[in-house]
Amino acid sequence: MNNLFFAASVLFQSVLGEVTDQEVFNSLKLMGFGMLGILIVMVLIWIVIAVLNRVTSGKSEEK
Repeated sequence: MNNLFFAASVLFQSVLGEVTDQEVFNSLKLMGFGMLGILIVMVLIWIVIAVLNRVTSGKSEEK
């Protein structure tokens, strides 16, 4: 009975060994953190560019 439960938790057999559902969920969690980090960096770069555009914009027009 114990072997049946263990076999049900294994999703597939790869070359490197058995892959369980917990390992898949852990890898998805890690991937989500990576995507969140990329999003945060992109927003920070956008904010820096917006601030630099406002600071360095020449509002005086030359005639």
